[in-house]
Amino acid sequence: MPIPKPPAVFDRTHEWGELARFCTDTAPGLRIGVVRGRRRHGKSFLLEHLCRAVDGVYTLALQQSRVMALDRFADSLARASGFRIGRFTSWVEALDAAADVLTSRSDRTSPPLLVLDEFPYLVTHSPELPSALQALYDQRGPSSGKPALRIILCGSAISTMSTLLAGDQALRGRAVIDMRIGPFGFRDAAEYWRVEDPETAFLVDAVLGGAAGYRDVVGDPPEPGQEGFYDWLARSVFNPSHILFTEPEYLLAEDPRISDRATYHAIWEAVSSGAATPTQIGGLVGMDAKSLTYHLNIMKAAAFIRHDQDVLLQRKPIITVADPIVRFHDLIVRPNLVDFELREGRAAWERSKETFSSKVLGPHFEDLARQWTLRYGRERGLDDIGQVGTTTVACREHRGHEIDVVALSRTSRPRDRNARITLLGEAKATNKPRTAADLRRLEHIRDLLCALGWNADGAALAVYTRSEPARDLSEAVRERRHAHVVGMRDLYGAPA
Repeated sequence: MPIPKPPAVFDRTHEWGELARFCTDTAPGLRIGVVRGRRRHGKSFLLEHLCRAVDGVYTLALQQSRVMALDRFADSLARASGFRIGRFTSWVEALDAAADVLTSRSDRTSPPLLVLDEFPYLVTHSPELPSALQALYDQRGPSSGKPALRIILCGSAISTMSTLLAGDQALRGRAVIDMRIGPFGFRDAAEYWRVEDPETAFLVDAVLGGAAGYRDVVGDPPEPGQEGFYDWLARSVFNPSHILFTEPEYLLAEDPRISDRATYHAIWEAVSSGAATPTQIGGLVGMDAKSLTYHLNIMKAAAFIRHDQDVLLQRKPIITVADPIVRFHDLIVRPNLVDFELREGRAAWERSKETFSSKVLGPHFEDLARQWTLRYGRERGLDDIGQVGTTTVACREHRGHEIDVVALSRTSRPRDRNARITLLGEAKATNKPRTAADLRRLEHIRDLLCALGWNADGAALAVYTRSEPARDLSEAVRERRHAHVVGMRDLYGAPA
C-alpha cells in the first residue's frame, strides 16, 4: 500500500514516491539507497518524515570522534528499538547489531529502515565504513534469504557521496537508489515562498535560488517593490549578524577535501565576474593550468560550479557558479564587506545596483528562460523541445552573435550536424522595453544558421522580457506564425 506524502513535505512528489517504494518493497534481504544533495535542499527533512511514516531509525552524524560517533549510533538504535544496546568497538559490530535488532521485530508491515544522515562525517574518521556496509550486504543481500532490511546513506558532501558507488568502491553495484535532491525549480520556489508577484519571486530566486532551507532562516519574503526588496536584503544577506552573511563559508565546509578556502573563494569570484573558461579564470586568479584544473575538478565534483556545453558547437564548456547566493555574495557583499559590517548597507547597495542588474539579474533571467522553455514551453505550443542551452553564431556583419536560448528537437543530439533546431530565443532582464528589432535579430540569426547548414528553417523565435514589450514587437509577433513574447507572468504561470 503506498505511503501518502505528509502535508508538511512541499513538492518532492517523485522523490517521495521513489523512497516510499524502496521502503515498502517486501523483497527479502538488504537493499541500500544513496541520497545526496547540497546543504539546505531538504534531504534531512524528507528522510525524517520518511522514517516517521515507516517507523524507521533516523540517526544524524555529527563532526565528532569515532568513539563518540559509535556511541551516538548506539544511543539512536536503543531509543528507536527499545532494546538495551551496549557500546560498539567497530562499525562492523555496530551494523551487525543494528541489522539483528531491526529485523527481530515481527509486528512490522514494511521492512525496517535505517537512515545514516551526514554519512561523510562518519567516513572522515572511519574510512572502513563503506567496506563494513559491503560486508553486511554480502551477508544479507537479496540472494541471502535473510529478512528484509533497508539502509539509506545521505550526505551533503557531494564529492564524497558521488564516489560511493563509483569505479572500484566498496558499494559499487550494491545500491538500488542513487537520488539527487536538488533545489526547487523557480515556479515551485515562488509557491514555496508564498510569493504571488512574479517580479518579487524573480528577485528572491536571483539571490537565493531554490534551496528550501533558506526560507526557514530568512522568514517572510520581501514586500513588492524596490524598497521592500532592500529591507529584505538588509535583514538577511546584508546583515552581519545573520547566518546567510557568511553562507559561502558554510558551503565550502561541506567538502572535506577543501582546506585552502581562499583559493576556492577566488575561483568563485572570478567565475561570478564573468570568467567562463579555465584560461580566463586562471588569468584572474593567478594560477597555472595544472593547479587550476585540480581545483576546478574538485569544485565541479562538489557541485559548486557548472560546466554548460554549447548546444551546437564542439568547444570548451562554459563555467558558471551553481549557487545564486554565492554569485550574489561575490559580486555584491564581498566587495562592500566593510560597509555592511559597519551597518552602512544602503550606500553599498546603491553603488552595486548596476552590477546587480547586469551580472546577477541578467544571467539569472537567461537561465530562467531556458528552464521555462524546457519545462513549460508546451504552454505556448512549443511541444518539440529536447536539449536546451546556448550557442554562438559567426557573423561577419556583427562580429558574431550569442544566443541565450537554443532548443533542439526531442530526437536530436547536441553538437550533431543533423540536429533540428526548434527554437531560438533572446532573454533580456533590463527594464528597457524590447522592440521588433529583437525579433529581426533572431530572424537574422536563423538565416545565418541555415546558411551554415543547420536545420533551423522551422525554428520558433522567442523574445523573453522582464518588462512590457514595445507595441511594435507585439504587432510583429502577431504577424508571424512561430514568434513569441514571453514575459514575467508567462514565466511564472501567473494569471494575466
